Amino acid sequence: SDEFLEQYRKQRMHEMMSNSSKLPKFGLLHDLKSGDQFLEAVDNENKAVTVIVHIYEDKVPGCKTMNSCLAELSQEYVQVKFCKLLSTAAGMSSHFKADGVPALLVYKGGQVVGNFVRVTDDLGDEFYAGDVENFLIEHGMIVDRSCVPHIISGPKVDGNDSDVSLE
Repeated sequence: SDEFLEQYRKQRMHEMMSNSSKLPKFGLLHDLKSGDQFLEAVDNENKAVTVIVHIYEDKVPGCKTMNSCLAELSQEYVQVKFCKLLSTAAGMSSHFKADGVPALLVYKGGQVVGNFVRVTDDLGDEFYAGDVENFLIEHGMIVDRSCVPHIISGPKVDGNDSDVSLE
């Protein structure tokens, strides 16, 4: 029974990985210039793609750091669409521009699944890509990459290095 469950789990993981390999790949931080581009980036994307939008202001501490962190993460999480949008282009209020940024909005299937305002309250003023990655993982916005390969490969039971056929 345990062997059956383990085999089933491996088969499902391979199916999910196969499905995820069909998703579009991005690999960069998209610079959105207007509210229309923002709506397009969110609404016209594959329903299975996570879209993370950083609302920022150039003069607010933490926003420049967040942009460089997201640019780095975009190369590691190529199936996540990372975008940045100036709060003025998004039509945000002056109060939000002063107090709400850096903000991360996370969408999937056109719906908001995460809304994080003034992220520096959680991350502090000095943070790195790994801190942003952990923040997104802890809030369930992205999948921890370090978990995926282990689940697929599973623990080694014997010395046999051959791949297990799932057919």
